Amino acid sequence: TENRIGHLKGEYDVQLTFEGDNNVLMQQVSKALLGEYIAAQKNKRPFKGLWLEHMNSSSPIIPFQLTSSNLRCPQFQTDVFCLRERDLLNRFAAEVSTNLKQGRNKEYAFVLGYQLAEDLGRAFADKAILLTFMEAEAKFTSGPIKDVLALLRSLYALIVLEEDASFLRYGYLSVTNAAAVRQEVMKLCSELRRHSMALVSSFGIPDAFLSPVAFDWVDANSWSTVQQ
Repeated sequence: TENRIGHLKGEYDVQLTFEGDNNVLMQQVSKALLGEYIAAQKNKRPFKGLWLEHMNSSSPIIPFQLTSSNLRCPQFQTDVFCLRERDLLNRFAAEVSTNLKQGRNKEYAFVLGYQLAEDLGRAFADKAILLTFMEAEAKFTSGPIKDVLALLRSLYALIVLEEDASFLRYGYLSVTNAAAVRQEVMKLCSELRRHSMALVSSFGIPDAFLSPVAFDWVDANSWSTVQQ
């Protein structure tokens, strides 16, 4: 390896359990969300906790044709993430209910909806990351740091929109709007390019963990160095 990160992972990974597979974790998250959904419906009370309070309001409406300003708007990003979670939770609850009515036990009824469960768990995680990022961004009233954070937040949100097939699969985005998302991602990458070194340096990775290529990439890739 060119740096010590690989060695460190080799030291610590063997001491960790791999039972926490992401698919299993997503299903566990969905199970918790379903529990809150059932409790709210059964007791006829508002949703409370697990960041599901948005379910108490009307469903957000996504613009028919998305523009650059729409795509970078924090409210739009929150709305589309909440819309996905809301719809997937409703779909998942309906599917589990149907399976139960067909005489299947709770465990099997849940397992049969594994695809929706994984999509729902991922939707919750993506929304949680976005909201946490927005909380950090809100601490800055103005200035260059806030501007860069806004670019990073938009880049994260739009990459999720671009890469997660559920936005197209369930109709949250049209094909045309999905193409607009891809174009906007390219624009954001271009705008962030001049901040790339500062962003990497902000992680504060010690020099001892970096390989020579991080300091002088020309010399690190020279023929004499490669032969060593």
